[in-house]
Amino acid sequence: MTTTTLYRLSAVALILSFAFSLIGGLLHPVIDGQSHSVEVFLAPRSPWAQYSVYLGALFLMLGLPGGYLFFRQDLGKLGFVGFTMYMLGNALSAMSHLVVEAFVGPTLAADPDGRHLVSDRGEIFEATSFIVLQAAGGLVLVISLLIIGIALIKARGIPSWIGVVLIVGALPLFVPFPERPVIAGLVVELPRGLMVAALGVLIHRGLSSSPTAAPEPVHA
Repeated sequence: MTTTTLYRLSAVALILSFAFSLIGGLLHPVIDGQSHSVEVFLAPRSPWAQYSVYLGALFLMLGLPGGYLFFRQDLGKLGFVGFTMYMLGNALSAMSHLVVEAFVGPTLAADPDGRHLVSDRGEIFEATSFIVLQAAGGLVLVISLLIIGIALIKARGIPSWIGVVLIVGALPLFVPFPERPVIAGLVVELPRGLMVAALGVLIHRGLSSSPTAAPEPVHA
């Protein structure tokens, strides 16, 4: 497989990540201001909405390494730090959260003897280790988005609006906000989804306009 093909596959993965994450975020049930409760897990769109977001997160992990490598010369060291933290934060926070939300929460909620384990405070279930993991991973994730946003604004070969949108969209994630259907999905998924999808489109255009656009592979 050629380097160009790998970059094309990375671009497709990034675009699909945005599509599945946004669809899942928009369809994600929110009931009485809660997005993680027995009622939510038993709602008609659960767990399919969660499956969609999880699939988007999987495509993100597949596409991010190639996405960074394609733009590494423009993003510099700051971009390396940001993308590394983003992959780490996604693995620690988003992936672990989505596995529990999509596969564990609905199972507990459907079991009359197990639904008492579902927290009524939006944490799916009250396990200290899980809550700490989510808090630490979430902090890494949001900080990484700000760093990537700055790197994108500084990059000469990438439209600066992508970084601006990412930073503006990441700032609200530092504070709790009232959860509402559709709106919560837009706040969480749209800014970072637009970033990765835009990079995917730029990779595709770059490869289409010039067969030699793909940077040389890194040798140890």
